[in-house]
Amino acid sequence: MTTALTTPPPGTLISSRISALSVSSPYAVPNRKPGLDFVNLVSGAPAVEALPLAEIREVTNDLLAGPDTGGPALAYGPNAGDPTLRSLIAAREGVDPARVLITNGGLHGTALALHAVAEPGDVIVVDDPVFPDTIRIIENTGAAVHPVPVGPHGLDIDVLAERLRGGLRPKAVYTVPDFHNPSGGLLPHEKRLQLVRLAERYGFFVLSDNPYRPFAPDDRSESDFPLDSDRVVVVQTFAKTLGPGLRLGWMTSPEWLAPHVINLRRRYDFQSSTLSQGIARTLLARDGWFDQLLARGRDIYRERAELTVRGLREAGDQLEFDDPAGGFFVWAKVGGGPSAAEFLAERARKAGVVYSAGTFYDPLQQGRYADHVRIAYSASRHDHLVAGLERLTAVLKSL
Repeated sequence: MTTALTTPPPGTLISSRISALSVSSPYAVPNRKPGLDFVNLVSGAPAVEALPLAEIREVTNDLLAGPDTGGPALAYGPNAGDPTLRSLIAAREGVDPARVLITNGGLHGTALALHAVAEPGDVIVVDDPVFPDTIRIIENTGAAVHPVPVGPHGLDIDVLAERLRGGLRPKAVYTVPDFHNPSGGLLPHEKRLQLVRLAERYGFFVLSDNPYRPFAPDDRSESDFPLDSDRVVVVQTFAKTLGPGLRLGWMTSPEWLAPHVINLRRRYDFQSSTLSQGIARTLLARDGWFDQLLARGRDIYRERAELTVRGLREAGDQLEFDDPAGGFFVWAKVGGGPSAAEFLAERARKAGVVYSAGTFYDPLQQGRYADHVRIAYSASRHDHLVAGLERLTAVLKSL
C-alpha cells in the first residue's frame, strides 16, 4: 500500500529564528503622499531643500557621460569602498584610510560592527529609549539587550559605571551621542571620555551612531569620542547630507576590527554602489563644498526646530518636553498618561497628522513610553509643517 506524500506548505521553510523576529516599525504610516491634507511627522529623513539635488544631477551626468568614467561608475569595486572616497573621509576624521569602510548607510555599519563581535549570550548595552532598528540588529545576533537611561545629557554614564561595578560585562555599548534619537540628548565631551575609560577598564567597545552630528548648531557642539582609542567605533552616514536613497555611509574602526568587518561585508553584499560612491567622491573633493552644504542644513533644521517648539508651546502644558538642542526630533511626554497619548494620536490622525508613538523606542519592547511621542520636524516642507503643527496644537488644546 502506498502512503500519500504530504508536502508541507512553503511557509514552513522559514527558520524559527527568522519567524520569531519582531516586525513592528515606527515608520509604518498610511500609504498616502504627504501634503497639506496629510502631514507626516514620523520620518527623520532630511529636508529636500537641504539636499544637493542639482549637484548630484550634474555629477551623475558627468560620470556616466565621460568615456573614461561611465563604465567604471557602473562596475564592481573594492569591498572596503572606493579608495579615493575612503581617503577623503579619513582626512576629515584624522585617521588612516585603512580604518574606513564604506557602508550602505549608517544602519549597515551598526550591523557589521555588532555581527562581527556579538554571539548568543553576550550583552549589548543600548540607549533607553533607543533607535528601534538597533534592537532588530541585536536580535539577529542572539545577544541580550541591556538598557541604560538616556536624558538631556545623553547616555547616563554614571548609571552604567555603577552597573559595571556590580558585575555587568557587555560586549559593546551602543549610543547616539549627538542629538539622540528619539530624546535629543547631547552627551558632554567629558562623559564621552569617561565612557572610553570604562570601555578600556571593563573590556567592551563603544559603538557611536552619530548621524545628526554634522548639523550641530555652532554653540551646541561637543568634541567627539577620541578615534585614537582602540575601544571606539564610529558609524556615520551620508543619508542626512546627500540623501538616504544613495544608501551610503561609513564606519571608522580600530585596527583590530577593520579587517573583520571588511571580510564580513564581503559575505553579505560585496560592496556599496560604485555610482553612489563616485557621486560622493566627486562632491567631497570640491574644496569647501561639503562644509557649505552642512551650514545650509544647519540653518534649515534650526528654523524648523524653532517653529516646532513655538507651535507646541502654544498648546499649553499638554506636552512636557525639552527644547531640542539639535537633531531632527521633539521627544515629548503627554499629560494624562498612556490613555491621553492614545486619544491624542487618534484625534491627530483624524485631523491629518501622524507621528511616532513612544512605545516603538522601548528597547525591551514591553510597551514602555506609551505616554511619549516623537515628533519629527526635519522632512516636512515648511508649509506642511506649519499646517501640521496648527492641527496638532488645536487637538492638544481640545484634550
